[in-house]
Amino acid sequence: MGVTFFDNRLISAKQQAKIYALLDEITFHTANEEIDLRNKRYGIEFKQEREHIKMALKSSFCDYINIKPFSLANLNQTTAKEFINYILEFCFRFDIPFHDKWTNLTEDITYFLYLCIKYRKCSITGQSGEVHHIDAIGQGRDRKTYDHTQSRLICLSREMHNKAHQVGWETFKRLYHLDGIYLNPAQVKECHLQ
Repeated sequence: MGVTFFDNRLISAKQQAKIYALLDEITFHTANEEIDLRNKRYGIEFKQEREHIKMALKSSFCDYINIKPFSLANLNQTTAKEFINYILEFCFRFDIPFHDKWTNLTEDITYFLYLCIKYRKCSITGQSGEVHHIDAIGQGRDRKTYDHTQSRLICLSREMHNKAHQVGWETFKRLYHLDGIYLNPAQVKECHLQ
């Protein structure tokens, strides 16, 4: 028998800001030419387009986790975090570029780094990336038989990957305020590392 806790904390202002920042990114990317992008956040057409996107994402999220439709105003913090992660993965899946600093778009840095690995996007630049093993595999070892759960991983562009090797991981980590993450076996499989 499991115990379920109900989160009665209402969505925070920071969480609402992150949701709208992500919705803005999607709207910027998908807006048709009729929307005056010079007035992105203030134009009525932009706000209407963003509202349509918000409604579609809320509906698909409710179906995905099997909950009733909700209003952002009365959403609890746990579900708000899940919704932020859902929108974030939508952005990764459909290659939506981030104009805002990514730390303004997520609450869960580990999940963000996981998505970078899964979708092969550099955690720093957002460019196409490759998986960097912080805890070295070693020369002559077969990456296909290596247990990737035993190594911290991060996705880096070729340029950042080279820089990490040139300056060393500790220096690189201090420069960019990022560290690798460990994946569980299911995540390793989902990220096509084995």
